[in-house]
Amino acid sequence: MRFFETVSDVLQFLFEKLKALLAFFLQLIIAIFSKLFEKFSEIDIPEKVIFLNIVPAFFAVILPVASFHFPRLNMEWYVNNPLAVYMIGIAIVMFVSLYVRWRFFSWIRIIINAYYLFWIIYIPLAKGFTPAEPHTICVGYYFNIAVPVVYLLASLSAVFMGVDDVR
Repeated sequence: MRFFETVSDVLQFLFEKLKALLAFFLQLIIAIFSKLFEKFSEIDIPEKVIFLNIVPAFFAVILPVASFHFPRLNMEWYVNNPLAVYMIGIAIVMFVSLYVRWRFFSWIRIIINAYYLFWIIYIPLAKGFTPAEPHTICVGYYFNIAVPVVYLLASLSAVFMGVDDVR
C-alpha cells in the first residue's frame, strides 16, 4: 500500500507542476498578445496596414507559385517560390520597423519591397519558375505580388504623411 501512495503523491506533484507550467505559458502568451495589441492600438493607419499584411506575407511564402501536370503519371506538381526566403526577411524587416524608429528605415522598406517586386515579376517573364511546359501560375504568385505592393503603398503613405518621423 505504501508504494501506491508514494506513486500517487509523485503523480499528483507532477500534475500540479505541469498545471503551473501551463498556467505560466498561458500568462506569457496573453502578455505577448496584449503588448502586441497595445502597440497595434497606438500606431497610425499605414503602420496598421503593414502590421496586418504579415498574414498575407505568410501565405505568400507557403503557397505554390506554379503548377504543372505530368500526363504519364497523372499527377499535378507544384513549384514553390524561389524568393520565399526573401519574403520572410522582408516581413521581419517590416515588423521590426514598427518598433525601431529610424528616419532611414522608411526608405529601406521602400527599396527592399521595390526590389522584391521587380524580381517576382521578372522571374516568370524569364521562364525561371520551372522549365516544365505548359505550367500554370497559382494563387501564391499573386500573393507574392500583392504583399510587396501593399507594403510599398503603406510605406510611401507613411513617408508622405510624416508617420515615420523619429519620435
